[in-house]
Amino acid sequence: MELQQVNRTDAEKVFITVTNDPVLATYLIQGVAVEWTATTTAANAGVYVNLPQVASNATTGIAAKIAGVVETTIATGGTGRVQIYGVNDNVRASASIASSRLVVASSINATNVGHVTLDAQTTLNSPEYHGALVGWTVDDSVDATHATVFITTMG
Repeated sequence: MELQQVNRTDAEKVFITVTNDPVLATYLIQGVAVEWTATTTAANAGVYVNLPQVASNATTGIAAKIAGVVETTIATGGTGRVQIYGVNDNVRASASIASSRLVVASSINATNVGHVTLDAQTTLNSPEYHGALVGWTVDDSVDATHATVFITTMG
């Protein structure tokens, strides 16, 4: 885990080192949310990540807990960092996102895999849905495909 040195001008950020799951064979681009890979190999548990495999659903969640947001592109089988806490102004997002709202990771469609979207406001949320939580939008006006999000996947 990499903790930023505290100073008075930059908001704190926390990163972890991960490996892009080589079996799922896809690049992880900057700003996408990634989930932990379910594995039976002990050495890969808590190390391998991949893009969310399904759309987030309020009652069933997604396949695994969100690990964080990719800092820079990670090649298939490569190692890189994901941000697990703090403000990130380059989070890939759906176009209909709003400020000051809880966001979850999802694979909305084939084009928007790993993008964040607004949470489903329902009383039917299951515990699994909470694994999809990425954080809160701070600014939705970065551009049509990005938002500034305060990431809170650390816990």
